[in-house]
Amino acid sequence: MTPDRLRLIVADDEVLARRLVRDYATRCSGVSIVHECVDVASLAAALEQGGADAAMLDIRMPGGDVFEVLEDIGQQQPLPALVFATAYDRYAVRAFELNAVDYLVKPFTESRFAETIGRLRQDRGPGAPADGVPRLLRDLGRRPDRLLVPEGRRIVPVAVSAIGWIQAKRDYARIHAGNKSYLVYRTLNELEERLDPAEFLRVHRSAIVRLDQILEVVPIGSGRYRLALKGGGAPTVSRGRAQALKRFIL
Repeated sequence: MTPDRLRLIVADDEVLARRLVRDYATRCSGVSIVHECVDVASLAAALEQGGADAAMLDIRMPGGDVFEVLEDIGQQQPLPALVFATAYDRYAVRAFELNAVDYLVKPFTESRFAETIGRLRQDRGPGAPADGVPRLLRDLGRRPDRLLVPEGRRIVPVAVSAIGWIQAKRDYARIHAGNKSYLVYRTLNELEERLDPAEFLRVHRSAIVRLDQILEVVPIGSGRYRLALKGGGAPTVSRGRAQALKRFIL
């Protein structure tokens, strides 16, 4: 990336969003849009072709998982610097802040766009640090190594392998990991989708457990069971979920 030139990929399935970026870019000296992508397939093709200094990406696009595309291509060749332009919720946005060059919350102003271009020119060359974007992609992808969770006023990583169980708390979920627990604004359904079913099991509408944390399974009547977990906690297995647990019992 030369100081006076920046070649940009814009990936967004919304026509108006792409038009807005195009308009802003025409008034930013040295910025040119080399690809406009409307779905995951066109984004993959643009990244594989190369030649871009940066990519401005929406998260939710038709045709697949943006993070999987980035991770797959990132294993084959250097990625351009990444900026996320999204209306996604605050948890993901704060996660991007840990590693991405920048994030833009839709709708964003022309001055905010110009600020991002300035950051790209000042702080990043072509490609991203090896320990930054790939880790971000894993954290926010379909099968993360870690979950990024709030702890006070910070966001901290919790290794998925450290999670003992997860408990529903109305619209929130409490993640129990080691001797700590974290309250996150996520439903169990959302978390269940991101956890490996070979390692985690939904045992109740209000509980997910890590299978290797189960110490004991105790029948409590009416087709239900009580679990004893290594790190503490005693979630109930509902009658409707008991059959799934029995698959793991010899």
